[in-house]
Amino acid sequence: MQQDNEIMALLPQKELGKIKSDLELIKSKLDSLNQESFSEQFIESKRVPKLLGVCPRTWQGYRDNKEIPFIQFGSKIWVKRIDLEAFLNKYYITK
Repeated sequence: MQQDNEIMALLPQKELGKIKSDLELIKSKLDSLNQESFSEQFIESKRVPKLLGVCPRTWQGYRDNKEIPFIQFGSKIWVKRIDLEAFLNKYYITK
């Protein structure tokens, strides 16, 4: 016997398949988000100058002077988003 809070609905097989595939897509996206914490997300070095609004040479100077921590694997350089935010907050000017 059906409980009061349960509702039954009939769906065409095609619609049920679409719902299942959409749920699988959502599940896979949530799984990938859970694997990366936003504060630990790394940004590729070549994107950083644009994010900071500086030229690549200035960005190179920040790295040379160790003003922003980074990780280097071979020729690839990665920066934590949280480290960029900390760098920007250091120079934040209030009223």
